[in-house]
Amino acid sequence: MKKIILMLFVVCAFTKQSQAQCEKKILWTSGKQAFTNSKDEVQNETQDKITVEVTKTAITFNHNDDPNDIMTGPITEATCNWADAFKNGKTVIKAELTEGHDDKHDAVVTIEGKDGKVIITLELNDKPDMKIKAFVDKYEEKN
Repeated sequence: MKKIILMLFVVCAFTKQSQAQCEKKILWTSGKQAFTNSKDEVQNETQDKITVEVTKTAITFNHNDDPNDIMTGPITEATCNWADAFKNGKTVIKAELTEGHDDKHDAVVTIEGKDGKVIITLELNDKPDMKIKAFVDKYEEKN
């Protein structure tokens, strides 16, 4: 019985630690992106800096630190399941993103980690034949 209680405690502790990632403000940075079609076939690759800032309520994409090249908006729904924080897991975010002054998009953003390699995929519902995959170089927790 003691072993079962100890095992449940350990599982709960690890689950709490990995879920804590979901509550934090995270800045993801990518130096390489791939533009794919709906069949996941690469159409173009770039070597630009993309940052993705995720908070509990909003998400912001920034291209090359240009304040005029931002896509941002509120998160309307999110699921977060990381077995190993920042290494193995997945977050799926639905958001209403605004680009420029009034260019609005319903979007799905997937942040997925496998063996420590994280890829952020942006899908805009009004552009079903385009996905942008950002290969994360680093992340940092913000206050």
